[in-house]
Parts: sequence; C-alpha cells; structure tokens
Amino acid sequence: MRDSARKPLAAHLDDYVADLAARGRNGRGGRGARLVASRIKTLLQACDWQVPCNVTADSFIVWRNRQTCSPRTLNHYLQGMISLLNWMERVGRIKTNPLKNVSRADERGKQKRVRRAFTDEELRKLVAGSEDRGIIYFTAARTGLRQEELKQMKWGDLNLGADVPFVVVRDYAAKNKKQESVQLVPEIVEALTAHRPAGCAGTDLVFPKGIPRARRLTLDAEANGIPYRDELGRYGDFHALRYTWATFLQRNGVAQRFAMKLMRHSDIRLTAQVYTDEMQLPIYDAIKNLPRLDAVPGYTQIRAQILGGHGQTVTHPDAKSGESNPTESLVNRGICHVLSQPVTSCQMERVKGIEPASRNSRSAALSRWATTPVGAITCNVRPIEIGQEAGICTRTVAFTTRNAAVTPQS
Repeated sequence: MRDSARKPLAAHLDDYVADLAARGRNGRGGRGARLVASRIKTLLQACDWQVPCNVTADSFIVWRNRQTCSPRTLNHYLQGMISLLNWMERVGRIKTNPLKNVSRADERGKQKRVRRAFTDEELRKLVAGSEDRGIIYFTAARTGLRQEELKQMKWGDLNLGADVPFVVVRDYAAKNKKQESVQLVPEIVEALTAHRPAGCAGTDLVFPKGIPRARRLTLDAEANGIPYRDELGRYGDFHALRYTWATFLQRNGVAQRFAMKLMRHSDIRLTAQVYTDEMQLPIYDAIKNLPRLDAVPGYTQIRAQILGGHGQTVTHPDAKSGESNPTESLVNRGICHVLSQPVTSCQMERVKGIEPASRNSRSAALSRWATTPVGAITCNVRPIEIGQEAGICTRTVAFTTRNAAVTPQS
C-alpha cells in the first residue's frame, strides 16, 4: 500500500481501465470506459490531484461549486471518480474512499436536456425526406433499438418471414449485455424487406453506411420543417426515436407490461414515466365523454321536486298561519323531527305506499294537540322539508297550533 500511495493517480487510472476491459465491463466497444476515464482525467487536472493522498471531499466540493454544467453532468463526474477510488480500495491500494460520503447534486427540475417523442406527422416527414437515412430513422422509431444496436445489426439477426417476425439483439451490442429478441410490427417488416438487397448474406450489416450522428439528424429534421428543439425546450435527437416508440405503444393501447418487454426495460416505471411523452397521450379524449351528472335518469325530475329556484331546499307557508320562512324549519331549530309538507284544512293526502289515516284518528290527533297544557314554550309549528328517498316524495299532514307545549318527536 505504501508503493500505491506514491504511485500517480494517472497510472492507477490506466490500471483501472485495463481491468474493466479484461472483465468485459468497459461498455459497448470500450466506449463507457473511455468516457469515464475522460471525466476522471478532467478532475485530476482541475483539482490538482497527483497522488491518492491529494484526493479530499473538500477539494471536490470547491471544484463542483465553480461549475456551470447541469447537476446530472456533475453527478457523472462524481460517480466516475468514486468508481476509481472504490476499485482502489477493493484491491488494497488505499484504505478508504475519501469521496464516499459526498452527496450527489439534486437533479430534480434542473435537467438541461429533456427529450420528446416525434409526432406521427413529424416521423412521416423525417422518413420521407431523409433519402437513404429514412429507413434507419423508421427502424429506430418502430423497434426502439439504440444507435449501437442498429449499427451492429446484421441480416441474420432479422427473421422477417416467420409467423411472428422478430429481430435478435446480440449481447455484445445490447446495453445490458443480454441477448433478447424483439417482435416486429408488420409495417417495419415490409419496410426492411423492401430495403434488403438481393443476394445479401446473413453476416452483412443491415445499414452498411453506418448510423447518422446527432448533427446529421438535426440537419435532416430542419430540412423537413421539424424543430430540433420544441417550444418547451425538449430535444428531438436520435435517442428521441426510442421515446417515439414507447409513446406510440402507449397511445395505441398496448399494455404497459408488453411495452416494457418491447423496450427491454428492467423497470416498468422507466417505460411509463421516462420514455412516454405525456404531451402526446389522448388524455382529453379519454375524459370528454365521461357521464354527466345531469344525465343520470330521473335526476332532472327529482331536482325539480326538491329544489327551489336558487337550487336550495325550501318549504312553503302554512295555509293557516300565513307565515313563511323558506330557510327555517323545525328540524333546523331542533324542536321537531317530523317531516311534513303543508296541506290546506289539515286534510290527509294519499302518497305512494302510504294509506291516509281515518277521520276518527285525525280527530283524535287534533284533540290531543288542542288539550295539551300551556307551558313556558311558545311554538309555531311550521311545515318543514320534504323527506326524499329513492326518488319518492313522502308527505304527511302539518299541524299548526299556538301557545302549546310541544314534546319533541323522534
């Protein structure tokens, strides 16, 4: 460990990159390891880290505070350096990683590069107006294959004549290093069949001229009237074609689990939340025909029976007393719980499901109320709201008496 402490960090970095390549962890074509090494070299120079003992959390934080790049980029620099120091700790070159407790920058709401999906009309223009590059854009937008996967795709990987046509994504080309098959929609099968040259071998590349770079796609998009950056600041680059595929699946009702499989994602949230362009989802079409409240059968009739002109439940004046208070009732005042509606001359009215009382019982009721001793409570019994249940209006007689002690009814 003493020798490792005097060894320059640049030499440790070379050993780390070589170990990644030997273990097959250097990314597709070694690109991932080269990118990480480039970031680490930038940090070594900017922070003046010559040997392992120079690396401190404070020096990194001071460097990070001076930067103007996005939080996501800053986190990539931190993660790259941490990966080197973790490797050095595992192989016994340092005792501990000095950056292991450094917090990541908050990326929420601060992304500088947000992608979007191409609309169907934009994709038609791009495919039709990009010469021989159009078939590449179309394949990317209808398979979700990445740039490197398209670059290494061979005719032997395509099974266009099968009952269920598919393409095999080889492990050496896939991002996750797993070989998987992706089923193909009929229109891309027809397009690739037409694109296939006569007499080609299974080992021949499908796109021998290579895959267009970001700059080439930008020029093709602008030439066809497609903004590279939309009004929301979102980018339409090559990887946006993969977003286009995920959004196309969601818009056309493909189950999310199927979409996740076609996208070859390990987490369904990545498919639904990151790669789906919500701006293109037909959300309004899904809600505009939801049932209206006033379209419920019988609603208008019920409403007319129980609501007044201002949409509030009201009562009518008693025929005998001549008094009216549409906002007050015995229930509201806590005196009586009888539900009633006034009728003239105390006549009972036949209602659905209720037989009218006999004249004798009516006379007995009037007699009982009339002979009630006078007490301290003066009560004007007024009609109260109509009971409403299951669309049937129930009404009973209302009695009016003055200067009578009234026992609350339940």
